[in-house]
Amino acid sequence: MIVDSKHGAGGHKKIKPLQNVIPGQRFQDFVDSQTIGYHYPNGEIRQKGLSGESVSTFRSETLEIMSYCNPHNATDKIETTHLAVGYVQSGKTMSFTALSALAWDNGYRFIVYLAGTKKNLRDQTASRLEKDLVNNIKGNKKYFKILKDPKESDVTELLGFLRLTTKPIVLVPILKHHQHIDELTKIFNRPDFKNQMSGETVLIIDDEADQASLNSFGRKNSQRPDRDEDEVSSTYEAIINMRAALPGNTYIQYTATPQANILISMQDLLSPKTHTLLTPGKGYTGGLDFFGLNNHRPRFGGRLVKDIPEPDVFDKKLRPWAKIPDSLRKALLLHILSTAIVVKWDEAKGVEFLSMMVHVDTRKDWNKKFKIWIDKAFGDWQIAIQAPDGQDEKTYLLDEMRSIFDEAASLYKKPHKPTFEDILPFIPDVVNDMKVYLVNTDKDAQTEIKWDQHCMHILVGAEMLNRGFTIENLATTYMPRYSISATNADTIQQRCRFYGYKEAYLESCRVFLPQQSVQHYKDYIEHEEELRSCLGKSNSLREVEQQLLLSPKLRPTRLNILPVSVVSSKLKGITSLQAFTNENIIRNNDQYVKGFITEREADMILTWDYGAASNTHRGIRLSVDDAIIFLSNFHFGRPKDIMFKSATIRYLRFLSEMEGGEKIQDVLFVQMAYHMEGHSLRTRTLDSGSKLLSSTLLQGAGGSYGGDATIVAPDTVTIQLHHIEFTNKVQPGFPSSAYTLALNFPDELAARYAQNCDFKETDDADNY
Repeated sequence: MIVDSKHGAGGHKKIKPLQNVIPGQRFQDFVDSQTIGYHYPNGEIRQKGLSGESVSTFRSETLEIMSYCNPHNATDKIETTHLAVGYVQSGKTMSFTALSALAWDNGYRFIVYLAGTKKNLRDQTASRLEKDLVNNIKGNKKYFKILKDPKESDVTELLGFLRLTTKPIVLVPILKHHQHIDELTKIFNRPDFKNQMSGETVLIIDDEADQASLNSFGRKNSQRPDRDEDEVSSTYEAIINMRAALPGNTYIQYTATPQANILISMQDLLSPKTHTLLTPGKGYTGGLDFFGLNNHRPRFGGRLVKDIPEPDVFDKKLRPWAKIPDSLRKALLLHILSTAIVVKWDEAKGVEFLSMMVHVDTRKDWNKKFKIWIDKAFGDWQIAIQAPDGQDEKTYLLDEMRSIFDEAASLYKKPHKPTFEDILPFIPDVVNDMKVYLVNTDKDAQTEIKWDQHCMHILVGAEMLNRGFTIENLATTYMPRYSISATNADTIQQRCRFYGYKEAYLESCRVFLPQQSVQHYKDYIEHEEELRSCLGKSNSLREVEQQLLLSPKLRPTRLNILPVSVVSSKLKGITSLQAFTNENIIRNNDQYVKGFITEREADMILTWDYGAASNTHRGIRLSVDDAIIFLSNFHFGRPKDIMFKSATIRYLRFLSEMEGGEKIQDVLFVQMAYHMEGHSLRTRTLDSGSKLLSSTLLQGAGGSYGGDATIVAPDTVTIQLHHIEFTNKVQPGFPSSAYTLALNFPDELAARYAQNCDFKETDDADNY
């Protein structure tokens, strides 16, 4: 069992890991291969990577993540979710690759990677897995088999891997898209797959887990209160269906921007209960370094970031440019000088190329226009640089470079500081040995980049240069877009492809941004550090959620408000929920509820007695926090029920935090028909196909009994706990009884919410 000193301190709750972890040979080989000085099979020696204390930290954090996964043979356990939080470009891929090696050591046979929403991200993940786990470690081909985006027609190959006597682990990177996930789920539901994987769990690794995986219909649902059932996004639903096909699976979320995972999706099937904070290795340069905010290790006082002047800030409506902006031209020339310094003049450092990112606009036509301008500029410069000395075009170009050279070399210190004359001989080769790429999502896209073929690369694009895409040796970034609203802070953070392990050439890194964007980044970095501080104090995300909601420093991304229409329609009156999706959920709820009731039985002094045992109930007033803990630990499988529970918890948070005497102090908890426990329970019919009740959960009025709907509090939320027995046998081994809930919201609370909430209906708080 791994114990991390940063967790469990100060009285915070330490959640017990699910398994003991064995760090075996496959894991050790991978860690060695990522360590400086490692000898590759081709004789090459690793020049960068892990060293010293970083190796120990990396091992510890990987072991910790695995300890919170269900064991490989825990198909009888309820599925679990864990969150791994790193910085942008800090080595999350290396972390889950190490986790994959560790998985083999601990008996797992199958890993699914939700490897981004773009094909280039899926291919990038597949290539990294093959390179780092198969090609770079001698003898590993028999232990790791990679099958990218398999279709049902590939099942013979897949099952063949699982039947090998060497017991390899099958690694399956797929596109994070409902059609691709659904295709894989078809394989998981096949009898031959189930038979081959009998008794074995599956790991699911979600890269950039705050993107696309979560339900994207929150806002739309709130605007249609008349609907009986909320909509769910296709990818979200596909992930839930895939997990339902894999008993005891573990879902591991990797992200650098976890706000949506922690807040919006709280209590959702995809919501984590535990987390691991990933520590970047030595040499990592992130927001603190680039924006000059690191008080412990100040770096250049923010001089790596340059303002794009207001006339050059891009807006396709206000400024439909007809020619290349002057600031972009300057950035391109600065990139030429940086490449000449780092790659040519300072070649002893071993940096063989530098890259530049031009992040323009979401529209493909504007990206194409910028690429045309850049291509033309380099075409002109290539002609000019080859001209005889003294020719006007060459003289003008060199004078222009000379005028900005002081900026290019400004962060170097003597005696290791070049002069313009030192790098002048290298400029022609740099200008000629370069390539400009259009990284779009259409047929003109160039996503297969051979980094070692040129000494200088320039990538032009937008969305495909955002999340997850690694631009190797990125030195110069030019992002002229208008800054976006603070509610999308995590989105602007994901554009920071310029973060990473850049110690070898940080003096030549530059980021060109509008001034407003610079301030947004600084604000976000302060928020990010506060968030990581919260995450570092406890490994229970329930505690972290509380801190996020209450800390004024974190309110720029506070997303705990529900639209009025959701409260006034869906969170009003009594609603029956169904918790019968599968036997694991039923058994988990059964175990949790029995412990919960036993612990509070003596305090359940509220009673309702209408004669018959089926109409005799008892209850207790729970604090809002205790009610949330109960709801958090009571599981559902249907998206409709999951989202209803999530909305309830967020609503309880709001009601308990209101100012003045109007806030609620507690919640009524009622154990319905408690006299029937251990005897004949209330009976209901369960449809064997849908796992839904085909009869009404709530008992109606009869005689002096007004019906279950009347056993509620008039002044607060009511949680009714129902224990029912199925009249029909669903399938062999399926439980014969189960717990479920009904929740009631008095009309007064909906009205109070509408009167007191401090936001406009148009606020896009839920559009994540």
